[in-house]
Amino acid sequence: MQRGEPVKDLKRRFVLGHTSFKTKTVTVDIYTAKKRQSKKISAILAVIAHELAHHQKPPYRQRWRGRIINRIHFPQFYRQVNRNVAKFKKDKVLGEYYSSK
Repeated sequence: MQRGEPVKDLKRRFVLGHTSFKTKTVTVDIYTAKKRQSKKISAILAVIAHELAHHQKPPYRQRWRGRIINRIHFPQFYRQVNRNVAKFKKDKVLGEYYSSK
């Protein structure tokens, strides 16, 4: 099996972060997809808050219309993301990146 080619159309690249439940690691993309410039710190912190919420509110399986589905992004999950961002804003060091200029 050969390795696939890299993404040719960078506008189609949507992955901002990845989390592994097995190894408890979080990987974050720090460059923008289109121009490959570095992202703002607040954008990186938002992705980190999202990925940490996956560990705080893990996905679960549910029956829906006779099928088993995985609930990965659900309302309680997004509430946890908002709580994480609020904690970042209250922090002394990280709160500086969220202040409006």
